[in-house]
Amino acid sequence: MFSKEEAKEIRQLFWHKLENRTRRIPGQKGKKIKWIFDETNIKGLDLRFDINRQRAIVALEINHRSENRRLQLYEKLEACKSIFESEYGGELTWDYLYSKDEGRDVCRVYEELSPADMYQQEQWPEVMKFMIDRMIRLEKAFLEVKDFLLHDELGA
Repeated sequence: MFSKEEAKEIRQLFWHKLENRTRRIPGQKGKKIKWIFDETNIKGLDLRFDINRQRAIVALEINHRSENRRLQLYEKLEACKSIFESEYGGELTWDYLYSKDEGRDVCRVYEELSPADMYQQEQWPEVMKFMIDRMIRLEKAFLEVKDFLLHDELGA
């Protein structure tokens, strides 16, 4: 077991190393990848990395405060599921009622690597490879359907 301070240091080291690994991706020429994350231009729709003691997740998360808006966006995304998964290159988990660790409900489309433990440094290379590969694919899939989703946002 780790103290709070040790756990914090391990988490910070993990995210620092993940950021550094993005500089070694072919075509990056030593530059970090600029992930889309919460700069999707769609309010309440973000791309996320998530890792804890049990699993690592790469997700498109719909976290709008309005439940109606969240579900509208999710349904819109689900309407283009085949295009999204085709561009992603595989099946994803679609969850319209995903409860985050802090108890907040969101909609998520994600892929999970399990088991994966942030505090087991020997797992980091495999976990980071999974996270980077899946985020690149998730961004590509998102960009394929973004205009369709954004059109809905502008009309709302």
